[in-house]
Amino acid sequence: MMHMLAIEIGRCFRRRLVRWLIAIAVIGCLGTAYFAYRTASNAPRYDPFRLAELHETTGDTFLGVGAFFLLIGAVVGGASMIGAEWRAGTFVTLLTWEPNRRRVAVTKLLACGLVAAVVALALLALFTAAFLPAALGPGTSDGMDAAWWRSVAEAVVRIACITGLVATFSASVAMVGRSTAAALGVAFAYLLIVENLLRAWKPWTGRFLVGENGAIFVSGGDLHTESFTRSTTTAGLTLLGYVLLTALLAVATFWRRDLASSS
Repeated sequence: MMHMLAIEIGRCFRRRLVRWLIAIAVIGCLGTAYFAYRTASNAPRYDPFRLAELHETTGDTFLGVGAFFLLIGAVVGGASMIGAEWRAGTFVTLLTWEPNRRRVAVTKLLACGLVAAVVALALLALFTAAFLPAALGPGTSDGMDAAWWRSVAEAVVRIACITGLVATFSASVAMVGRSTAAALGVAFAYLLIVENLLRAWKPWTGRFLVGENGAIFVSGGDLHTESFTRSTTTAGLTLLGYVLLTALLAVATFWRRDLASSS
């Protein structure tokens, strides 16, 4: 299985869409570095640019901007990885080499999640580094002590983990729906319509919704707009449980599906 996993990871990185998404993210990081430095240069001397103020140890963080775009990329990339396989009809060919359907499905979903998490980790490191010229140059590094950097590192790891989970979820939906459009439609319809309806109808369901748990897990603290409290660990385990259930459904569906008629 490890050999197959290595092959699938390599295939993910060779996807043109994945390379384009990474290139766009890198360009965005470079643009961030430019505008941050320009902002710091124009700041008054009595109120210099402070990077430490953009990240609270338990709350708002500048990494949230990067997390937003990474999660969108995870949805699109994860769905495309599996949707492209259905569109090209390569599943049947792959099963002639590895006939164990469950192993094939698990490997593909795992590869999508790992690639997304690793890419997110690297891009978040680059995004954080984009602010350093502004903070170490015209700005100030006050407050950027060991505890602050540890908090930033923890937030980066959490965001990378949730990016991997989102990619796995999106790939799982695409495996069930046999298309990229199915995964994108389900993901955005659920988040924009279903969860908003649940919040309005039964506010107490917020502690179980993906949006709230995702926000708590990324920020590492409670949401100021919500009446309930929830630990980061509980929020992360809740998201993991949702993704595992979706992945199990995808594997079971792939195992029982008639691929000859669907290719």
